[in-house]
Amino acid sequence: MKPREVRLREFLSNSNIATPKSPPWVHSAPSSKLIKIIQDEKLVAMKCDVFKGEKLCYLFVGRAAYKGRDALNPEAWQLPSVFVMRFATPPPIKRIYPFDTGAFDRNRMPSYLTAFDMQNFELGSDDALIGRLISLYFDTPRRYVDRKSVDEDKIKEEHVLDMSHAEILALGKLYREGSTKNYDDRAAAIEVQVGEDIPLRKQDLLGVVIPEEYMRTDGVRESLLKLTKYIETYRLLPLSLSQHYSSIYDAVERIYKKAGVNI
Repeated sequence: MKPREVRLREFLSNSNIATPKSPPWVHSAPSSKLIKIIQDEKLVAMKCDVFKGEKLCYLFVGRAAYKGRDALNPEAWQLPSVFVMRFATPPPIKRIYPFDTGAFDRNRMPSYLTAFDMQNFELGSDDALIGRLISLYFDTPRRYVDRKSVDEDKIKEEHVLDMSHAEILALGKLYREGSTKNYDDRAAAIEVQVGEDIPLRKQDLLGVVIPEEYMRTDGVRESLLKLTKYIETYRLLPLSLSQHYSSIYDAVERIYKKAGVNI
C-alpha cells in the first residue's frame, strides 16, 4: 500500500471533533470606502489578485485581521472601517481557508507552511468546519479570538498523527508562532470568501468600528444607526497605521459585549 497525505478538510470532516458556534465574521475596508459602503448598504465583492478572474468579498472569523499596506503617518481615510457580522443565514460561501490567502500568496508565511500548496488547506464551503477547526487547534472560540492555541503534544495525544498529517502539523505550528514584522495576526485568522456582494441588514450587522473623524461627518451616524445598534469609534493617533490595530480589536470586543455575544 502506498502512503497517502491527509488533507485538513478530510481530517476535520472525518474526525469526532466538537463543533462550537463560530464567532462573528468581520470585514475590514479602508475608510476611504466607508461613505460608498453606507450609500450602497452593502459590502462589494472586489476583483481578487489571488484567485484570478473572481470577484470576492473577504471576511475573517472573530477578528479584524485584514491588514493593508502600512503607513507611517496615516490620514483618517487610510484607517480601517470594520463591519462585524453575525448572519442568521450565511451568504453563499465560496471558500474557507485557515489563514489569510493573500499573505500566503505574497510569501508572508513561513517556509514550513509554504512548502505545501495553498489549495491543500482549502476547507470548501461548509461553515461547520470553522467550529471544528477552532476546536482542534484552540479548544474554544474564546481561545481562538485571543490567539491561544493548544500545544502540539495535546493534538498528537488526542489524534493519531504521523507524517501523512504534515500539513495539519504545519498549520498547528503556524497558529502557535508569535507575530513578527512580516508575519502577523493574519496567520491565525480563519478566512471566509463570499463570491457576491453582502447586503448590510440590521439582523446581520452586529456593529461597526470607524475612525471617530467620520462620526463628525454629516449623515454617517444617522445612516449607520439604521443598519446597526452599535457604533464604536477609535482615534487617529500620531502612530503608524498598524499601531492602531489594538484600538480596533478593543472596539470589536466592545461590540461583542454590547451585543451579548458570548465567545
